[in-house]
Amino acid sequence: MSRIFACALAAACIVGPLFSTPSPAASVENSAATLFDAEVARSREFLADMMRGGIDVPVPKDVGGGATHEQHKENYRAIYEAGQLYRLFGDRRYLDFSRSMLLAYAELYPTLGPHPARANEHSGRLFWQVLNDAVWLVNAIQGYELIRGDLTEPDREKIDRLFRQVADFLSIESVDTFDRIHNHATWATAGVGMTGYVLGDRSLVERALKGSRQDGSAGFLRQIDVLLSPDGYYAEGPYYQRYALWPFMVFANAIEKHDPQVEIFKRRGGVLLQAVRTAIDLTYNSHFLPLNDALKEKGLDT
Repeated sequence: MSRIFACALAAACIVGPLFSTPSPAASVENSAATLFDAEVARSREFLADMMRGGIDVPVPKDVGGGATHEQHKENYRAIYEAGQLYRLFGDRRYLDFSRSMLLAYAELYPTLGPHPARANEHSGRLFWQVLNDAVWLVNAIQGYELIRGDLTEPDREKIDRLFRQVADFLSIESVDTFDRIHNHATWATAGVGMTGYVLGDRSLVERALKGSRQDGSAGFLRQIDVLLSPDGYYAEGPYYQRYALWPFMVFANAIEKHDPQVEIFKRRGGVLLQAVRTAIDLTYNSHFLPLNDALKEKGLDT
């Protein structure tokens, strides 16, 4: 869902001591619960609108901001949120909608070549630049993980094949982007690595962690080592720190779950967690300081 919902989910899981009188911790917990409830309501409304509109997986043709571009963005958001709400409430309408959406992508994706409106040589398939395809994967694979175990074997095989195709496109066919030390590669490696964990494909995980050559010269671990200063400042500035933190943290969480021996949150003295604190420090009145390339309206809630 939104970054706010992700933060609310984390905050809602924090259980502190019980007090007979109000405490600062209790106030934080109450605030988190209120935020969580608001995000759930917003998500349910969004998915109700999407379900009323039916499954719409168009052939890509538009640049950023165009109709097909925006529809595919809405779709990956819907896949992600439907999975979350299915796990929260057990309502099979969310599972059925997400499954139908993913099966439509499984039919469309193998027919696609480079995006017809590609901006440069780093073209996506669903979107005009490969970065957006990586964002699609990061969102969609998280939603899929939450419904995968409740699908029939034929449906699971079809959708698994879809995600494997997207992961191969990002990490093999788009290797120049995948092996960069840059936020585009952060999204790509996070998506490919999480796909590897969900599908049980260790080769995808290793490719994501260590780069396409699997020698550590690129990949997610190298990005942590190069893109973040010891005090958690991101090389591309606060605006891009905000953008890169989500794939950094969700993939790191998956690594911690599946490969705890990596001790990802201890790497370089815990620099990933420090980067979250530093991102907050780099705001004024909840907006990020416009250092380097930035959109001034972006803040902690966007």
